Amino acid sequence: MLYSQRKSPGSRRLLLLLLLLAAWEAGSGQLHYSVPEEAPHGTFVGRIAQDLGLEPAELVPRLFRVASRERGDLLEVNLQNGILFVNSRLDREELCGRSAECSLHLEVIVDRPLQVFHVEVEVRDVNDNPPVFPATQKNLFIPESRLLDSRLPLEGASDADIGANALLTYRLSPNEYFSLDVPANDEQVKPLGLVLRKPLDREEAPELYLWLTATDGGKPELTGTVQLLITVLDANDNAPAFGRTLYTARLSENVPIGTMVIPLNASDLDEGVNGEIMYSFSSDASPDVKSKFHIDSVGGDIAVIGDIDYEERKAYKIQVEASDKGFPPLAGHCTVLVEVLDMNDNAPQLTLTSLSLLISEDTQPGTVVTLLNVFDRDSGNNGQVTCSLSPDTPFKLVSTFKNYYSLVLESSLDRESVSAYQVVVTARDGGSPPLWATASVSVEVADVNDNAPTFAQAEYTVFVKENNAPGSHIFTVRAWDADAQENARVSYALVERRVGERALSSYVSVHAESGKVHALQPLDREELELLRFQVSARDAGVPALGSNVTLQVFVLDENDNAPALLAPAGGGALSEALWRSAGVGHVVTKVRAVDADSGYNAWLSYELQPPAGADGARSPFRVGLYTGEISTTRALDEADAPRQRLLVLVKDHGEPALTATATVLVSLVDSGQEPKTSRVSLGVVGPEASLVDVNVYLIVAICAVSSLLVLTLVLYVALRCWGSPTQGACAPGKPVLVCSSAVGSWSYSQQRRQRVCSGEGPPKTDLMAFSPSLPQGPTSTTDSRQDLLRRAKGILDMVITWQRGPETRRLLLSLLLLAAWEAGSGQLRYSVPEEAPHGTFVGRIAQDLGLEPAELVPRLFQVASRERGDLLEVNLQNGILFVNSRLDREELCGRSAECSLHLEVIVDRPLQVFHVEVEVRDVNDNPPVFSLKEQKLFISESRVLDSRFLLEGASDADIGANSLLTYVLHSNDYFTLNVNSKNKENKQLELVLRKSLDREDVPEHSLLLMATDGGKPELTGSLQVLVTVLDVNDNAPSFEQSEYEVRIFENADNGTMVIRVNASDCDEGANGEVSYSFNSLVPPVVMEKFSIDANTGAIEIRGNLDFEQKTLYKIRVDATDSGHPPMAGHCTVLVKVLDRNDNAPRVALTSLSLPVQEDAQLGTIIALISVSDLDSGVNGQVTCSLTPSVPFKLVSTFKNHYSLVLDSALDRESVSAYEVVVTARDGGSPPLWATASVSVEVADVNDNAPTFAQAEYTVFVKENNAPGSHIFTVRARDADAQDNARVSYALVERRVGERALSSYVSVHAESGKVHALQPLDREELELLRFQVSARDAGVPALGSNVTLQVFVLDENDNAPALLAPARGGALSEALWRSAGAGHVVTKVRAVDADSGYNAWLSYELQPPAGADGARSPFRVGLYTGEISTTRALDEADAPRQRLLVLVKDHGEPALTATATVLVSLVDSGQEPKTSRVSLGVVGPEASLVDVNVYLIVAICAVSSLLVLTLVLYVALRCWGSPTQGACAPGKPVLVCSSAVGSWSYSQQRRQRVCSGEGPPKTDLMAFSPGLPPCPGSADGLREPCTFLDSAAKPRQSNPDWRYSASLRAGMHSSVHLEEAGILRAGPGGPDQQWPTVSSATPEPEAGEVSPPVGAGVNSNSWTFKYGPGNPKQSGPGELPDKFIIPGSPAIISIRQEPSNSQIDKSDFITFGKKEETKKKKKKKKGNKTQEKKEKGNSTTDNSDQ
Repeated sequence: MLYSQRKSPGSRRLLLLLLLLAAWEAGSGQLHYSVPEEAPHGTFVGRIAQDLGLEPAELVPRLFRVASRERGDLLEVNLQNGILFVNSRLDREELCGRSAECSLHLEVIVDRPLQVFHVEVEVRDVNDNPPVFPATQKNLFIPESRLLDSRLPLEGASDADIGANALLTYRLSPNEYFSLDVPANDEQVKPLGLVLRKPLDREEAPELYLWLTATDGGKPELTGTVQLLITVLDANDNAPAFGRTLYTARLSENVPIGTMVIPLNASDLDEGVNGEIMYSFSSDASPDVKSKFHIDSVGGDIAVIGDIDYEERKAYKIQVEASDKGFPPLAGHCTVLVEVLDMNDNAPQLTLTSLSLLISEDTQPGTVVTLLNVFDRDSGNNGQVTCSLSPDTPFKLVSTFKNYYSLVLESSLDRESVSAYQVVVTARDGGSPPLWATASVSVEVADVNDNAPTFAQAEYTVFVKENNAPGSHIFTVRAWDADAQENARVSYALVERRVGERALSSYVSVHAESGKVHALQPLDREELELLRFQVSARDAGVPALGSNVTLQVFVLDENDNAPALLAPAGGGALSEALWRSAGVGHVVTKVRAVDADSGYNAWLSYELQPPAGADGARSPFRVGLYTGEISTTRALDEADAPRQRLLVLVKDHGEPALTATATVLVSLVDSGQEPKTSRVSLGVVGPEASLVDVNVYLIVAICAVSSLLVLTLVLYVALRCWGSPTQGACAPGKPVLVCSSAVGSWSYSQQRRQRVCSGEGPPKTDLMAFSPSLPQGPTSTTDSRQDLLRRAKGILDMVITWQRGPETRRLLLSLLLLAAWEAGSGQLRYSVPEEAPHGTFVGRIAQDLGLEPAELVPRLFQVASRERGDLLEVNLQNGILFVNSRLDREELCGRSAECSLHLEVIVDRPLQVFHVEVEVRDVNDNPPVFSLKEQKLFISESRVLDSRFLLEGASDADIGANSLLTYVLHSNDYFTLNVNSKNKENKQLELVLRKSLDREDVPEHSLLLMATDGGKPELTGSLQVLVTVLDVNDNAPSFEQSEYEVRIFENADNGTMVIRVNASDCDEGANGEVSYSFNSLVPPVVMEKFSIDANTGAIEIRGNLDFEQKTLYKIRVDATDSGHPPMAGHCTVLVKVLDRNDNAPRVALTSLSLPVQEDAQLGTIIALISVSDLDSGVNGQVTCSLTPSVPFKLVSTFKNHYSLVLDSALDRESVSAYEVVVTARDGGSPPLWATASVSVEVADVNDNAPTFAQAEYTVFVKENNAPGSHIFTVRARDADAQDNARVSYALVERRVGERALSSYVSVHAESGKVHALQPLDREELELLRFQVSARDAGVPALGSNVTLQVFVLDENDNAPALLAPARGGALSEALWRSAGAGHVVTKVRAVDADSGYNAWLSYELQPPAGADGARSPFRVGLYTGEISTTRALDEADAPRQRLLVLVKDHGEPALTATATVLVSLVDSGQEPKTSRVSLGVVGPEASLVDVNVYLIVAICAVSSLLVLTLVLYVALRCWGSPTQGACAPGKPVLVCSSAVGSWSYSQQRRQRVCSGEGPPKTDLMAFSPGLPPCPGSADGLREPCTFLDSAAKPRQSNPDWRYSASLRAGMHSSVHLEEAGILRAGPGGPDQQWPTVSSATPEPEAGEVSPPVGAGVNSNSWTFKYGPGNPKQSGPGELPDKFIIPGSPAIISIRQEPSNSQIDKSDFITFGKKEETKKKKKKKKGNKTQEKKEKGNSTTDNSDQ
């Protein structure tokens, strides 16, 4: 059916319905074939061409092809016969998986006309896949304790086929332990299972091998197998067992850390973890054992980790436990007895009891200083101790009892020699090597006042300046006392005496404490030179001791006395007479003075002072510096005054110096005149001589005193250094025996003064005194030894000094040791039971010691103990020892077999020390005690009978029979007590299992263990034993259901809970703690989609569920307890996924004909589109639509298949490509959609010819250009693409004169660049007009032409040419001598073939050669060439004048010509000789004057019109658009040129110009020719290009206005193209570079321009423009400030304001006269500056066009 777009909408809808009906029928009647999978290549499928109604012959011409959404190479069509056959392997499982239906969908496409058919090929299943298990071998681990009928799940096989080919049956290889549980057909969810039918025994069969076979239902049958490897796991039913129950070991104390005590080894019959043994100490082990020993948990070695001390503990009992790692763990026990061996590791211990550690230095020898007790914790020889003292001390040790010593004074003391003694007592045991200990006793010697204060010197010398301040400190005396404290505190006092008439205390005082000596009043050396007195120093001791020291106080002189002149100078002037004849050095007199001071202060010097008013003349006298003698210095003469007054200054040398003045009057006496000498002068000679002697004596005395002082100091130092002998030397003396009194008390010993020397060191006083008179000993168990004590008394009566020989010392030492041993063996001994009440009688200690009760208090009876001193006490009234506080044997001695209290009894007057031992007897006061009140045992219910469990025994603090324990366990059905006794002291208790435990019947057992000691009465202790039965993991977790079914929508959020499964376990603890997990046979897809909480059993979604991917998930869940080995229960969860509209439709595009030609016919098929949706039902129903406003439509060809066809015509130049978006929307709620984009490119057809931007271009080229130079570039644009848009250029050939156009220019075919092939000559060719054609490369080719006008610009290549007759020779003229100044003689005429500046000529008069500088009477007009006189001629002027005129143009460079004019001066009355040529030109010159007048009038009229035009323009512009900066909208006006194309004939209409930024600009041009019509403006009309005057009539050219050729050329060349000038026709109009006009007139002051006759230009007006965008030009084209109208005095002045001026920026033109301009010019000369302008380029560079 043909359908036109022009038909009505009703017809369109009808056609659409018919197409839909046809598509539905075609879909319902599609071709359907079937083929089995795995069919070989070439298998026949169907005659597809015949079934589609196609002939085989037309398949190739109609481009028969098959497209498939699946792999396109599976099926193929034979184009020769139209048969569809199998091309490659068909695998149904690969194509469709487990889907019940499997089809291949083909689309058959034929062209001419285009038809699309749908073909479906079903792929049938064959039994080509055997059953497959997930693995070839399955490992199962089952504990041997697993219950019968336990079910173990198995993963079944899978078959990739479908239907009957996938129905599987299973069988298990025969065995006696397991059977196979296969679910029925309606229980497909339930997995396969192995069921235990016979108990497993790991010892009999540790591993089982079974085979599981799966068979499918296909023909033939296919099978698959898996091997089941069952490993029987061990159960923990055997406890570890030691080789012995009791181990013994010996260990020396103080062994290093890490020493191994004993290695232990236990064995366990189980295997694996159940057989791995861990060793540890029993939980009942004491902290002491755990701190001393460590057991290796793996190896069982016991090692030492703490200090082992025999004295702390002699044995350790260690309970060791060996536990396996089973669950619950089982344990075995043993006991290790460690016996500690003693080592000599304890140094002796010393205990000091100080009695009198502060001893006066006068204490008598024999005084007891302190008591010492030594003790060693070691036993045997290691505990035997001997004592010794540090040497060189005045003390000794006296043994008073076993291990008891007294430290007594042996010699006299001297605190000043040694103030304290550090007595070191060393106790050394008998071990090997021996150990020792030291104790330091600090014995301080108390001071006795036996030393008087002493001064360092017996006499001190002190120097004090006189005139001291009252109370000033002059000295400090210091005395030293060797005693201490008060005995050493010294006080000072003066020893009073008389000093002259006054007491000593009126001069000085002494501070009693500090010894500072103060002067109480100022001292005057002149009054008292030496003060000698004594100071006494006394200590504060009793009695007080003292000594004196002598002080000599020398008063030192100060300069406090001025020099005193001796008479008569002291009372008045000294007069002397002197002969004038006295010679040099004559002594006139002597000035004498004395000073009461001494030393330097009394040393006087004399100076002669110059008299007041002295004129500087030299004095004839001088004075001796130290003698005072006045003598002459020269011979006296008559000039010296007869009376001389001399002033002598006497000065001492003190600080500051004091002075006195003496006046001497000297009278000069001539010879023969008796000098007058005063009596006084003569009488003083004797005393002056005596004064000289006094000075000598003073100097001698000072030297003597100084020498005496030095000698005294030397002697003092020598005496101090020599001194007395050292204190350490021993003075000779006879030893004196020191005896004790008959009383024999140490306190009554007497010492005589004795110095003893013993080798080196200070002298010692050594003494020993023994004379005890002991009474009868006490009556006790030791009476048999009293005879030995008496014999010892006789030995002690010997008194020996240390000066005897060494044999005597050894004998005395032996006797003392013997006496000490016998005294120790005869000590007092008592016994008392522990816990005896207060006041219990112990013994009559005073009586036993031989003391009377009455003497206990006077003799200071006291008892000291190493233990607590308040346990026992002595009644001093009766001498009975009794119990004072509670005696606890266990607290005092612990577990020691012996327990005694050691007492020391001390009595004074005389001092005696006795040792008493009191034994504390044990009583049964401590019951047996268990370390714990309750002992907990944890025993597995699976523990075998006769298993033994170690119990911690009780302990009894008593000893002997009181600590012997027996044990009884209260009767019960499950346990008995077993006691292993190696000896009485070590019993091991064991609890023996006699009946199997059952946690379900009795979870706990409470037992009571009793311990009874052997004392009287018996005491008991009890232990509660709590046995907790531990559970065995014998119950597997079980679910509430074996199968769960859940429905959930697809795309549920991650974390959504699917179901929570719950399983319970009858066991407890870890055996009942259930954790959930997926079965190991669960496929990976389930693990990816779901997760299960191990604690709660909640199954959650972890991956996206997609109904289209999978609709059912079968999840197998295991619930596993935490037992060992763990047991598991199983269930299955079926998760059915519900569909949601979550899949957007899918769009598949098959492009057929892209790109599309823009002239393609309507209905052309562009692409085939198929849509699909993975959802089902309404969610999968899809509708399609296109984006609007595209020239395409969708045509349905089959269900979900569409064709994209062309619906309207295409135009590539309008739209070159279409992005067609196909939207497919499903029917879900909310609906989903998908889009597919088809990029339809429109292929180009050559339907557009190249076009130029303009129809005509104007080009300016300078003449004489280089051959081949680029003058312009044409550019044409073609709207087509590629080759259709590729433009080539060519000249349209024509004849230019006699020559072809191609000889002048050429065009580059590709770039469009126009080149000048030869130099152009403006004089030959001013304008070259030609056409360039542009053609594209399309088929057929299209083209267009453009016109180029090439204006040739002038260059200065022609020199000026003189007109006849000057051109042929010299011009001769005659001139009357009477001619006045300004008379025109003649005129030089010249022309220039160039134009513009190059043709603008100027004339200059060259000075003649050899001119002497005289002023010439002629001049030449600069621009007119007229030669006129400059002054009146006179007789001095030569009759023949030769003038040389230089004619020069204004080109660059300027070219010149020379004309010679010969002027003959004719006197009055003489007929001038005029040439024929000269006479013949008078008429034309007169006519030229008239023409100039007309020209001036015409220029004035034109200027007025120009001013009026400018005023009107400014008014219109101001009235125009509101904004200056933008181009006001308006209709563009075309500026046209004449047919000739010369700018001089162009006409300008009102036009606004925009160039970039800034205000609009108006381009001014001068045009007014009468021209034929030119091309119209933008409105398409044509109008004549004429310039209208004020009357709106066309102004025709005036032939009377004529200018020279040079001026015309200047006007022509004045048109040049500004570089930045852009003419804009208005908004939206075309932009065109356009030339602007400026004047070529030079400075007007230089002269006038007058055109020659017959030359002119047809022009009515000139217009000049200045503006911010048009800078003033320099050089050619420069617009002057003033313009001179040739032949007229009028001047057109053009004034331009600066760019920043606030007034209107339009140009102003004023009219004036040349004279006024010249005056103004003179004033401004030197100040005017010329702006630099951009150089105008007369050619236009059009390379960018």
